[in-house]
Amino acid sequence: MKWNQKGVTLVELLATLVIASLIVGIAWTALSIGMKHSAIEKNETHLQQEANLIITTLANAHRQNDYYTLRYNAKNQLEIQVCQKAATCNVSTAPFIRVASGVHDYTGTKIRDNKFDASTDTPVLIEPKKNHAKFTLQLDGKVKVNTTFTRIITD
Repeated sequence: MKWNQKGVTLVELLATLVIASLIVGIAWTALSIGMKHSAIEKNETHLQQEANLIITTLANAHRQNDYYTLRYNAKNQLEIQVCQKAATCNVSTAPFIRVASGVHDYTGTKIRDNKFDASTDTPVLIEPKKNHAKFTLQLDGKVKVNTTFTRIITD
């Protein structure tokens, strides 16, 4: 008597399902880890671009103006005001302009080794013709940029 062996046994079917499930599970895990890592890298790249924008804006103000003031507004956003005279900074009608497009935590930011972050309520006057400005920018505790804004110092 010969048995007709066409078809799949239950054991073969279960073994195939287990192997397929393992392959799909491993692939899904690898894909989700890759997507999470990509999102983290995207955020860090965005923060670095914001830091570069802030540094470039401040460097341009330092090179092109005799006086400028930095402050944080009520929403803890970094702002700059360009002035013609030191006495008119922070009291003139010249507007303060936001330096960065995003809202960031500036804790750890320093100007001339003095704390200058959102908890600082006093605007800082910078006089490029008299002093170089050592600046440490800290964004959201993740990106830190140390630089010095320089210009030919004159009397």
